[in-house]
Amino acid sequence: MTTGLAHHPHAHDGSDLAGEAHAIVRTGKALLSSGAETYRVRLSMEQVAAAIGIQWLQSHVTLSEVTVTLFKGATFRTQVGNVHSVGVNGDKLSQLELMTAELPPDSTPAQVEERLDAIDARQKLYPAWLQALVAAVACTAVAFLTNAWAVEILGVFTGAFLGQFLKAQCSKLRLNVYATTLTAALVAAFVYLGMTDLLSWLVSDTSAHGAGFVPALIFLVPGFPLVTALLDLVKTDMTAGLSRLAYAFMILGSASAALLVTSWFGGVSAEPLPPPPIPEALWWVLALVASGVGVAGWSIMFNVSRRGAVLAGIVGLAGNAARLILLDVVHVPAWAAAATGCFVIGLLATVLADRHRLAAVTLCVPAALIMVPGAVAYRALVHFSRGNVSAMMSSSALAIFTIIGMAIGLSLARILSDKSWILDQRRTLGT
Repeated sequence: MTTGLAHHPHAHDGSDLAGEAHAIVRTGKALLSSGAETYRVRLSMEQVAAAIGIQWLQSHVTLSEVTVTLFKGATFRTQVGNVHSVGVNGDKLSQLELMTAELPPDSTPAQVEERLDAIDARQKLYPAWLQALVAAVACTAVAFLTNAWAVEILGVFTGAFLGQFLKAQCSKLRLNVYATTLTAALVAAFVYLGMTDLLSWLVSDTSAHGAGFVPALIFLVPGFPLVTALLDLVKTDMTAGLSRLAYAFMILGSASAALLVTSWFGGVSAEPLPPPPIPEALWWVLALVASGVGVAGWSIMFNVSRRGAVLAGIVGLAGNAARLILLDVVHVPAWAAAATGCFVIGLLATVLADRHRLAAVTLCVPAALIMVPGAVAYRALVHFSRGNVSAMMSSSALAIFTIIGMAIGLSLARILSDKSWILDQRRTLGT
């Protein structure tokens, strides 16, 4: 994308383009590695470029690469930066967006680098064991929302905790991301099966325990890449969107392989279960609590600040409440309920993020994650492994259109809250 930048009062002849290019590319790389969508990466690089006096900036962003060309008068410079580790760091993402938005107009590359150094030096807000604990709580909340009860909930909590903790340790060792996903998924799934079998034997429970099988692995769903890919595609950033989508599907494929293996060994049923044996009013209260707590747990797993986690929990509770009411009371299709819930999430996330100086995506993604149709997708996988093509296609269509509905809701919310999403303000070099 090529952008015309406002004339800088201290613009010069371009003798320091190397330092300026490095500062801009480093900003883009930091945002990419923290989970920002392409639009935000470009906007932040443009803000830095304007602050340090760049007359024109042309940029190209993918999942793991930033390329910029800077122009000052008759001088230009192209620089490429690679991101070797794609991850999510909500605290760093918010700090970077705040930094780029507040740079004074007479900044120098050295001052930008100094601020980036300070952000890079920030330690993670939570230890690995706490992130594993809250991830387990969030997975348990999802399990309850899919009608899991006591035995399944205990199995999900144990499996998700050990799986997420192992994933964190593998990431520290820089193990291949797909191998890490497969290993964590196998551990979480087998622990879930072992726990549910043990508890069922202890209480003489002979019922099926498929309700918690997917929630035990839901911490592996690549929520940030999925949501940002959908937003990139809607914004017509096709290269970045498709690369993010491919990455997300590779992660999902690794987790799905583990699901198929463990379901074959454990003989877990793919059929949906009825609601737990509690009064309907109590179920609704617990479902709303689970929605808020689950989203807050995802936020902490993504290293969002405590204030951000609370706000994300509020956003998730409101959005999922709207979805559940439409789905279970009004009986609208699942995709329409998901679209409405994500629309509520998108609007609330934008309003609260602006007010509390946070990155909107750090509130939006955890809240949307609670709506991902994991159980439906799992049923499609099981039907596929058993050769039941018609049932597989039915479950797959439901999962796909639910995800499309989520994208529609988030996109409509972004269009209403950000005029650059409905008006294309990008310019061509020289115009």
